[in-house]
Amino acid sequence: MSVYVFSGKDIYRQEERLASLLKENEVDKDHTVIFDASNAKTFRMDEALMECDLFSLFEGSTHKAVILKEPYFLNASAKESKKEADDKKKNAKKEQMLSMLEQYLKHPNPDTDLIFYCHLFDADSRKKEYKLLKKYNAAIIEFKELKEWEFDTYIREQLKKYGIALTEEGFREIKERVNNDSLLLHRSIEKILLYGEKKPSTEDLRNLVPLNPNVNIFRMSNMFISGNLAGTLAAKDEMLRANYDSNAMLSMLASRIRSIYNMKVLYDRGYSQSMIAARLNQKEYAVKKGLENCYGTNSAALLRYLKELADLDQDIKAGRAEAKSGLEDFLLRNGGRKNAVN
Repeated sequence: MSVYVFSGKDIYRQEERLASLLKENEVDKDHTVIFDASNAKTFRMDEALMECDLFSLFEGSTHKAVILKEPYFLNASAKESKKEADDKKKNAKKEQMLSMLEQYLKHPNPDTDLIFYCHLFDADSRKKEYKLLKKYNAAIIEFKELKEWEFDTYIREQLKKYGIALTEEGFREIKERVNNDSLLLHRSIEKILLYGEKKPSTEDLRNLVPLNPNVNIFRMSNMFISGNLAGTLAAKDEMLRANYDSNAMLSMLASRIRSIYNMKVLYDRGYSQSMIAARLNQKEYAVKKGLENCYGTNSAALLRYLKELADLDQDIKAGRAEAKSGLEDFLLRNGGRKNAVN
């Protein structure tokens, strides 16, 4: 196979597979040609396909690669306006491009890897170009974000690959810190390897692997809503040590509680987790975790927290309160008691 479609939002695995493909076919940088295919006005399909057949200009190698980066014609977000769709000149140009692509796909150069590289988006299977690629058996390789249970397996596989042994507590710690992000996972593995300890303790991991903003606020809000005051304050202190602004922390906490409140209201109305995810445009595992964390908490309690945070925000803006002390008072006042309103 010499024609590929790389599709999906998992950056690390996509880049890793591209590097692996080029290595397998002994294609180096000097024999790799990259086209910016993100702009319909500047990208020329004829030039890209011509490049696929210019192998004779390259010496010292038996293979080359032509990469069409961010192809607009496979991107669902690249929508045409009605005026553009009715433009006869543009339609003729598109049909010409499709014809050129089909002619190449009928007889692709076996010495050239033609790669349609959809970085950070899923190739749109409704597009005519996609259907052509599929018709002529292009290798369509998807790099969708892993589901939570898939990511658990992936973490264990990668840790084993690099000879890193963690306790179950350590595994939970690193999983929480990388937040289902394969790129963050591999950056963390690099730090562990540089540290030189193949059996790092949980405390080592906390010092080596920083929490990203979303994971930080998820940890603090989850601890808060579940009534774990010690965990809430520990998460808050970690964010302050990482120089998070108290105003930003208040805003993120309110946003997270509002998100869980919306989940709880819909759940109480009989919506399933998948229905809630679709309604709120969230991942289903995020809804699952949100509902688990607010188990035993009713929507009235969540609404009261939001009201208190809104009042605090107004007091801070009016100069009647200070953000850092206001956040601490709010957490101390509400974080250690049963999160329910009778």
